[in-house]
Amino acid sequence: MDKGISNVTKRLACLSMILVVWIIVGGPFNTYYLIWNLILAWIPMIFALIFKKNIGKGFSRSRNIIVLFSGLMWLFFFPNAVYIITDYIHLSNDIFYYSNSDYISYLGKRKKIYNLDSLPWNNFFSISFAVFLGCALSVLSLYIFHTYIEKKGGKRNGWIFVTVVHLLSGYAIYLGRFIRFNSWDVIFKPLSLFKFLFLDMDKVAITFTFYFFLLSLFIYGIFYLFIYIAKTDEKH
Repeated sequence: MDKGISNVTKRLACLSMILVVWIIVGGPFNTYYLIWNLILAWIPMIFALIFKKNIGKGFSRSRNIIVLFSGLMWLFFFPNAVYIITDYIHLSNDIFYYSNSDYISYLGKRKKIYNLDSLPWNNFFSISFAVFLGCALSVLSLYIFHTYIEKKGGKRNGWIFVTVVHLLSGYAIYLGRFIRFNSWDVIFKPLSLFKFLFLDMDKVAITFTFYFFLLSLFIYGIFYLFIYIAKTDEKH
C-alpha cells in the first residue's frame, strides 16, 4: 500500500505541474488563482505523507512531536483541498450561450447559440481539472489517516473520524468562501476569527456547512468505493 500511495502521489504531482504549465502558457485564462489554490491543496497531502513516514518507525520524543505536528497541520489545511470545488462559482462571469432571437418552434433553428470563444471554455476546463486534482488529493491524504485510525480503533471509529473531519471541513469551507477567512487568519486575525466562531453562528452558516459536509463526504465515499473494489479484487 505504501508503494501504491507513493506512485499515485507522484502521478498527481505530474498532473498538477502539467495543469500549472497549461494555465500559464496554454491560452487565454481568468483562472490563474487556481495555481495558488492548487498549492494550498497540496499542503495537507505533504503533511499526510510526513505523518505516514514517521508513524510506523518506533517511538521517540522527536518522532512523536513530528507525528503530532504533521497530524494537526494536516487537519488544519485539509479543507483547502476540498475548497477548490467552490471555484466553479467564478464561471458565473463567463457566457457560454446566447438566446437565439430568431428561434421559432419546430422550424429547425436552435433555441440557444453556444459561445465558442476559447476564454470561457478554457476557464471551465482549467477549473474542472483543478477540482478533480483537489478532490483526489483530499481523498488520498484523508485515506492515509482513515486507514491508520481503522487499524488502531476499528472500522466504526475510522468512519466516525472521517465524518468528523468532513464536518469540520464543511464549516471551514463556508468560512473561506462566504466570510473570506484564510488559513493564516488564525495567526494574523485570531480575535476576528474566534469572535465570528462563537458569536456569529446562524442558520445560513449551519446550512452551508451541512451542504459542504455532505458534498465532501460524498466525494470521499465515491473514491472509497473504488478503493474497496481494488481491495476486494486483491483478496481474490
